[in-house]
Amino acid sequence: MIAYLLATHPAPRLGVEPPVALDTFVEACGPFVGDERSRDLERVVRGPGGGAVEDPHVPLFDPAASAWATAAGLVEEAIVQARVARSRRELPTGVRVVTGHRVDVVEGVSAAFELPDPGARERALDELRWRLADELSVAEPDGFGALVARTVQLRLAWRWARWDVEEGRRALEAALRRIEEEHG
Repeated sequence: MIAYLLATHPAPRLGVEPPVALDTFVEACGPFVGDERSRDLERVVRGPGGGAVEDPHVPLFDPAASAWATAAGLVEEAIVQARVARSRRELPTGVRVVTGHRVDVVEGVSAAFELPDPGARERALDELRWRLADELSVAEPDGFGALVARTVQLRLAWRWARWDVEEGRRALEAALRRIEEEHG
């Protein structure tokens, strides 16, 4: 049944508005994957940074969802470390540390932070997340890992489809005004 879900929902692409809403896709998966896996997909959708889980103390049911949570956590951790290094500050207390290390994640985040503008940086980080999600479907291209990957990629595609340059400029200008007012 998962193969049917994957076949009937076209693969998303960054920068192109997906043909199906994320909530609609996750809802359509529910009857085919069972309650536990359906909850896993919901947690992947709600998590920060492209799909990390909001409560690390509550285990995920499926190994593919757990693998994604770990991968997303590694990306988020590398981002925090890159920002701390750039600002020459200490790592904030309370930062969740993910078990594991991947050189490709650290290198991908480092390369993203070398890019000249925030938009290019975000694009590179989401391309890294996209590639990590793709890895979930390698072992079982028509299994639940592929469904988790499709959900993550759909979330990323919708994130990019909703970005508006003018709205971003307004938000930046408002933030700069607020900083100027607070700090003179």
